[in-house]
Amino acid sequence: MVRNTNVDRRVVKYNSTNSSACPAPQLPNPTSLLQPSPTGRHEPTVRDILVVRCYFLLCKPPLPYELVDIILDEVCYWAHSTVTVKYPACADSWYSPDHMYMRTLPLAIPGTEGDFVFSPQEPKEIRLGAGLERSNLSLYHRLHPCRRIVFELWSHDQGWSSNPSRLHGTYRETFSWWDASAEAPQPVITGNTDTSWPSLLVFTDAKRLEAAQDVEPPVQFYQNEQTRPSIPNDKLLQRNLHAVYKTSHHTVKWSHTDEAVSAEDQHALEDLGRGRLSGDGSFVRNLKVGDCIVLWASARFPGWQMYAEKAKISVYWAV
Repeated sequence: MVRNTNVDRRVVKYNSTNSSACPAPQLPNPTSLLQPSPTGRHEPTVRDILVVRCYFLLCKPPLPYELVDIILDEVCYWAHSTVTVKYPACADSWYSPDHMYMRTLPLAIPGTEGDFVFSPQEPKEIRLGAGLERSNLSLYHRLHPCRRIVFELWSHDQGWSSNPSRLHGTYRETFSWWDASAEAPQPVITGNTDTSWPSLLVFTDAKRLEAAQDVEPPVQFYQNEQTRPSIPNDKLLQRNLHAVYKTSHHTVKWSHTDEAVSAEDQHALEDLGRGRLSGDGSFVRNLKVGDCIVLWASARFPGWQMYAEKAKISVYWAV
């Protein structure tokens, strides 16, 4: 597989005397940047990544920006934002075939990095544009910074089906599934202004927000997909097991290096309950700064139901 190493940002020339571009005087012990978290996994912050970049640029001679990008991508040294949501919801083919289960925080915006847990029963808000000094946020301008998305999904269907029993316990002919779509907040969210982000925006779909009067400041969302698919399409995220009422936990990983796969691999994706064309990486590569990922629980045709219980979405981006 050939990696796409095209540079998609404008480079700001490095100046060793410009402390706003590189916080060299406050560089910590480099070994402190490599200490694992209590979970055994190191999750670097934006500041960590900028400091590591500065170390590369302080070499004699400095490493080219493009080479630093490649190195950091190869070791997956990216910032991340994880949003976890847990509440029971049901999409019913008759009454509510599509339920917007959650929306992530805007991609690569200051104040969104780290781990967040939201609940409909506990309203709260976070401040975007806060945290790391803005002078250190614009070392690069990246239009498409997303590198990886990890979905963790807990759900099940109605637990029965009139279809042949050979389909039960498989992902075949299942009309209860998860989908993901992308939305762009309006007005555009940037790192240059402080913005309030109430938890209402995590749980409320775009059409309901248009009629809402209690969102301050007012935020609307431009939906890249204006209508929901009438049946599960080739880009679907994850199906439920057919006629299995017990909750299943699925993990789906999408990467910016994923490419279109062979017909054999497409069948393998279908065997895992995923869309045959969902693994081509286009969703990840097309996300722009400030975009949000929306997770949908869907069901189609009489008798089918989608019971969503919990979801966790981790988004990783290059700095």
